[in-house]
Amino acid sequence: MLSQKTESLKVSTTEIKEWLISYLADLLEIEPEQVNVETTFARYGLDSSVAVVLTGDLADWLGKELELRLVWDYPTIASLAQHLNE
Repeated sequence: MLSQKTESLKVSTTEIKEWLISYLADLLEIEPEQVNVETTFARYGLDSSVAVVLTGDLADWLGKELELRLVWDYPTIASLAQHLNE
């Protein structure tokens, strides 16, 4: 069985977007179809404490460390997913 870290190398931009959409939909208690990947996290009401938790959960899912500033440096699902896949 592959380790989570090895699997993280195979995560696509689309998979990251889907994870973030699902995460945000659960957090906001809305349907995933209501999440726009071009809308900023701030517009969805994410404050710094929520952004830290999101970043930590995303890091766990990807199996790698992430900087806490990512949500501010890449303020949309689309830009964050693209950055993480590079």
